Amino acid sequence: MNEATRNKLLKSYKTQVASATSTVFATLAVTPLENVKTRMQTHNFQNVAQCVRYLWRTEGPRGYVAGALPPLASVTAVRVMNFSTYAFAKNRVSNFIQRMTGESPLEIYDQEGSSPTVSTVITFTAAGLFAGLVSSPVACPFELAKNVVQTSVLMSHRSQASSNAPNDPSLRNMPRLSTTEAFRQIYKRYGFRGLYTGFHLHALRDTVGTGLYFGVYETVKQIAEREMGKGTGAPAIAGAICSTMPWFCTYPLDTRKTRAQSVLLGKSKEVGEAASAMAKSSIYKGLSIILIRTAINNMILLSIYEYMNKRIDNLDDSISNL
Repeated sequence: MNEATRNKLLKSYKTQVASATSTVFATLAVTPLENVKTRMQTHNFQNVAQCVRYLWRTEGPRGYVAGALPPLASVTAVRVMNFSTYAFAKNRVSNFIQRMTGESPLEIYDQEGSSPTVSTVITFTAAGLFAGLVSSPVACPFELAKNVVQTSVLMSHRSQASSNAPNDPSLRNMPRLSTTEAFRQIYKRYGFRGLYTGFHLHALRDTVGTGLYFGVYETVKQIAEREMGKGTGAPAIAGAICSTMPWFCTYPLDTRKTRAQSVLLGKSKEVGEAASAMAKSSIYKGLSIILIRTAINNMILLSIYEYMNKRIDNLDDSISNL
């Protein structure tokens, strides 16, 4: 493949390439915080520091990166679908509004020094809502497996620390599940529908959250670029704000979803103990760690995403220069 052909291909799939690359870097950077967040949601730790110390004492460094690679593949696929659907939807919504009002929200947005309008906010938010809804059926099974894997690790350590463990081999040898084993056991016990446990909560969280995410991101980025100029860190600022604000609305949904998914493979006694611990913990427990995680994640993600878009746009795909 010559350079011109490669560059044309990159431009044709600009959104997919930029979103995949940025997702890999951002996800690896915050995997430890994601693992701490999930454990905070599903077990009755008093604070983040206690959870972090428990992870280090019982699992060592592995606990902070447990289950990182399978989610990396799924998160990348979902993020590519999310950004691709969003890019498609915002053009459709903008065209619809232009037919209704005579003005294109995207043309207004692209003007140098422009300010947000009702039509631009509606365009980006509506496109985000659609993108979140479309990607949720793909994301749900993988997030379910991740939650089950991380919870199985904690159940394993609790069982081994039990006073009955010396006399009960099943407690001493309770295994930690791999992602593949989690999928297999969920399917064996509950069938295909089991992979979509908590899907209604997942879909609602992703639809609302993604709508707010893109609506806030594009609006804040537009304001930041108007005040600070382009290339001055506007994507990072907008990424931190757009990723944290929606969580105040969607975190209760995320916690309920995580709790519903995390007890799928426990025995009746274990499920009862887990449910008891969950009832004692606040539905907002772990919010502080997720705000830190998501802010860092999206500052990295959107900065790299915008950078990749600009680099691909500037590629020379003319044959005359070969």
